[in-house]
Amino acid sequence: MFRPTDRQSSIFASHLHLPDDKRKRLEQSWAHGFRTRVMPHIDEEVFRDAFDSSNGRPNFSIRVLVGLHLLKDAQDLTDGQALEQFEYNLQWHYALEVTPDQAHVARRTLLYFRERLMECDRTQRMFQGITERLASAEGVRTGQQRVDSTHVLSNIALLTRLGLFCQTVEHLLNTLRNAHPDRLARLDQRFTRRYLDREGYFSDATKEQARRRLPEVAIDVAELVESFAHDEQVAALDAYAKLRRLFDEQIELVQPDDDPEDGGGGGGGGSDQSVGSAERPLRVQLREPKTISGSSLQSPHDPDASYGHKGKGYLVQLAETCDSDNPLQLITAVAVNGANESDQGATLPMVEQLQCSAMGPQVLVADTGYGSGANIVQCAERGVVLLAPVPDPKAPARLDPFIVAGEVRTPCANTTATRTAGLPEQDASVEQMRQWMAEELGGAVDLAAFAFDKRYSTVLACPADHEPVRQQLTGQLLTATFSAAQCSDCPLAVLCPTVVLVDGDRQLRRSRASIATETRQFEQKTKPFKDSYRIRSGIEATNSTLKRRHGMRKLRVRGRGRVELAVTLKALSLNGWRVAQ
Repeated sequence: MFRPTDRQSSIFASHLHLPDDKRKRLEQSWAHGFRTRVMPHIDEEVFRDAFDSSNGRPNFSIRVLVGLHLLKDAQDLTDGQALEQFEYNLQWHYALEVTPDQAHVARRTLLYFRERLMECDRTQRMFQGITERLASAEGVRTGQQRVDSTHVLSNIALLTRLGLFCQTVEHLLNTLRNAHPDRLARLDQRFTRRYLDREGYFSDATKEQARRRLPEVAIDVAELVESFAHDEQVAALDAYAKLRRLFDEQIELVQPDDDPEDGGGGGGGGSDQSVGSAERPLRVQLREPKTISGSSLQSPHDPDASYGHKGKGYLVQLAETCDSDNPLQLITAVAVNGANESDQGATLPMVEQLQCSAMGPQVLVADTGYGSGANIVQCAERGVVLLAPVPDPKAPARLDPFIVAGEVRTPCANTTATRTAGLPEQDASVEQMRQWMAEELGGAVDLAAFAFDKRYSTVLACPADHEPVRQQLTGQLLTATFSAAQCSDCPLAVLCPTVVLVDGDRQLRRSRASIATETRQFEQKTKPFKDSYRIRSGIEATNSTLKRRHGMRKLRVRGRGRVELAVTLKALSLNGWRVAQ
């Protein structure tokens, strides 16, 4: 039964019976900030639907449970350590507003509470609600934010390819031993000897031994998959599903005549043994590592973990306020992606998550991994300026200290504010035109020299400040036409990216994404962009704090759902800790 926490203070609170000097020191500690500036913003109504309001035992104080989890993750404690602090630590009693006789909770209560947190998107609703109220109370502006990703590892071992095969087989055999011992007894005894009775027979092999043993394990995997393919009870087991997934992702069966030369190495290669029917035998062959997807199985104990350029595990996306006038910065959004997923695909989901709350930004600062013309356009459609560099293949190699042809030069100040300043005469040579472009526009008349609206859906002016006579947007394709009378005597005509039409008019046809890309490639070289972008690096300190102080580098949980819960609580605990301090 749902029961809200009674906010009436108790006369038996421990701090009321302390000497004045000790109570004064307690009120100057972090516990007072947590009690007065964090606890009041915990909304218990988010959990009303998780408890039956008609019958049953009343729930333990949700307000205290949320606060306890925030303190637990703020100090990177285990459940046992957190419960011990809750029982005996006076600062925790004061921060959570409980008396000593109230400071007791069973460990299973924490487990059940976290299970309810993972239901119905309740974790995100709790995070957004508390963070919004903290931002409002502390005067934190959310108009300018920065986003970044960081790699985390769940509670799994980093396995080699041989170790992954061995542990997946062991997982199935151990499951059979416990659930279906009769099925295990029917198998060839070599499976028990290799994977159960002689633990480490394969997985502790040296590199050279692994090259020979991996094909042997691949044959065992294929035989086990084939043995239980038609056994409904075993095929329904989660352990068998993982073995089947491993087989599908990393092994293929080939005809003996089609088998390439047997190398027996750690990558591809065949084997002398075959599986399948006697009429149509098939040989087991390992797939080449480069052909295996990053979303493939990385551990039988966490099937959601994947592999990316930062390693095995997950990518955590974080958004944080970065207004220099804020008294403190708060994390405003958290999301978990696979380690193999690109930041490009995470940009819009983060923007949408922020705009679903009351903390939507006007400017979002991100690194090159988030920057692309398509993302810039789509963010602009949502009223957000994505301040992120985009890859520039045309960018010259950096020279230090800008040595060119034996001379030391300084880079020019690029600006589009005065595009026509010092414009050469009409009869100027192409070389003179290019020199002027190099000094004024950065080297070429490209899309960056045109003026567009914020959504890159309208051409405002060409490099010579002429407006188009007509234009239209068809899907994502922008077409703008300039009058022949305007362009005929333009000194930039020979370098203009527009196309000459039959009637002499000139037309610009580009997709909005390409316009945004070329414009940003020019903007990111300018000093105003660099000055605005400099603030992005501050989120690296937040990532470091979460990993070093709050234990986010290596989590104590497995599975995507629990990883999302853990990192969200750690982010919320960092917000609470910043406010409390």
